[in-house]
Amino acid sequence: MRTFGMVLLGLFSGIGLLTVAAFVGLLYLAFSIGEMRQPVVAVPDKMMLTLDLDDELVEGGGGPRLEGLNIRSSATLQEAVVAIRKAKDDPRVIAIKANLSSPKVGLAQIQELRDVIAEFRSGGKPAYLFSETIGEGEGALPAYYLASAFSEVWMQPSGTVGIAGIGTEGFFLKDFLTRFGVKGDFIAKGEYKSAPEMFTNTQMSQYNREETEALLKAWYEQMVAGIAEGRKIDAGALRALIDEGPQLAKEALDKNLIDKIAYRDEFDAAMDKQTHDGMDLKRYARARLPGAAAAKKRIAVINAVGEIDRVAANDSPFTDNDGIHADRMVKAIRKAADDATVDAIILRVDSPGGSYVASDTIWREVVRAKTEKKKPVIVSMGDTAASGGYFISMPADRIFASPATVTGSIGVFAGKIVIGDALTKLNINRERVVFGESAGMFSATSEFSPRHRERLGRMMDVTYADFTGKAAQGRGKSVEEIDKVARGRVWSGADALAAGLVDEMGGFLKALDYTKTKLGLAATDRVTLVEYADSRETWLNYLKFFDNSDVPDDIESFFRGVLWLKDIFGHVESRTAGPQLYRAPLTVR
Repeated sequence: MRTFGMVLLGLFSGIGLLTVAAFVGLLYLAFSIGEMRQPVVAVPDKMMLTLDLDDELVEGGGGPRLEGLNIRSSATLQEAVVAIRKAKDDPRVIAIKANLSSPKVGLAQIQELRDVIAEFRSGGKPAYLFSETIGEGEGALPAYYLASAFSEVWMQPSGTVGIAGIGTEGFFLKDFLTRFGVKGDFIAKGEYKSAPEMFTNTQMSQYNREETEALLKAWYEQMVAGIAEGRKIDAGALRALIDEGPQLAKEALDKNLIDKIAYRDEFDAAMDKQTHDGMDLKRYARARLPGAAAAKKRIAVINAVGEIDRVAANDSPFTDNDGIHADRMVKAIRKAADDATVDAIILRVDSPGGSYVASDTIWREVVRAKTEKKKPVIVSMGDTAASGGYFISMPADRIFASPATVTGSIGVFAGKIVIGDALTKLNINRERVVFGESAGMFSATSEFSPRHRERLGRMMDVTYADFTGKAAQGRGKSVEEIDKVARGRVWSGADALAAGLVDEMGGFLKALDYTKTKLGLAATDRVTLVEYADSRETWLNYLKFFDNSDVPDDIESFFRGVLWLKDIFGHVESRTAGPQLYRAPLTVR
């Protein structure tokens, strides 16, 4: 493969920079000109809308794509909910036909999909679901929660319905790290700010346990209520089934968890009796409703998805560059605010937080858009809007969250992983030459001195006061009121509503409907949604990339990246120095 890579590299060199630039330019034009990017498609007179709910529905502009060219392998969640709502009023769409076994969506996203499927069904149209299995013998309550929104659930005879409750577990590494001479040295402001605990504790703190139990209980009750309503099962009887664990297909049929047992070909044959025509969601999203009126307003949609940092680490145009980068986010918000044709901004937030400075930079630009440019700014929260994710949301005119959205975590921490003892055990000598007493404050080779801890603590006090003060300003509350629901604590979206941290329950469509009314329109009026994102001066980046003499050594890996054949299994990243607004990750199963 290395030889193959070198041949490709030689070919690129032989073609020459100008040819490559021309090729990239054609691609850019083909995908960036408004109507060419989203061509209108023909729709049969009678068809089913087909959904593959196992195919990842990415948040906003996320997911694999060629930076600067709006190419995505998957539909976005926004495209999905907008398309399903459109299908409700489209006389050509007679039903939804969906596939689901292992959906790659979070709980709040599931609630958005459930809501729009219920809206579709309210128009008298059925929604059919086929599943080979939901969980395959293991817990998959969130997946079944989504399945329960459909009119009929079909399952393969060998399948199971994995209703087995939910839970989370964390690993506490303090004693383990000590064995190797490694230690976590962190300061947190807010007793519920649990992100550093995996490094500093041997077990879950009482505050961490309290907030985690409250969050899981809220999620569990929301799923029980939704499934019970969708399947017309008594909530108490459903809890008993969940305690019993995964149900075989025949058991699930007998207990009204599914409607029919059949193989996929049998399901497809039954659907074909209604119509042989179908159209997948991503293609249908580009279709127009027959006789649709012209759009009355333009609304900018800006996606803030991932961890928050100041600048992007990778300048290559061939990259996902996941995360919220303040330098680019500010440009996107400013462009939308300065655009005279844009009437309002919807900020879609799905973030566990990150850099305090970067969050504050974005916060300021949201405030400017709202106060100086007089553009309404509405926030729609996805699965998570915690810590920095909440920070950038709180100045908005109105905040929408789903009942399951992880919200709040108004708090801050800072610190480092100390490896000095590990170096000693490995007989590694370190010598330090410094000028200034605090020069080694954030060195990983030694713990904070009492003086440094006091100084860092004062920094955290100021940061926390700034966070709560701005939250009070944004939410129209006193600092004392905010402090009672802050202290680093996370809330479910439903509990955040009761705590006054958000304004309404609902997903992207609810936020969109509200934005329309804010602009003096009816919820049924048509608007144009314009996705705003910083293109990173695409032409300059392509030219710089192809003119770079420092070519990556692993050519094979490079081209795999170009083709988006990269799987990300997750990562653990230690943070050193600087205030961080983070929420420890939770996994539900």
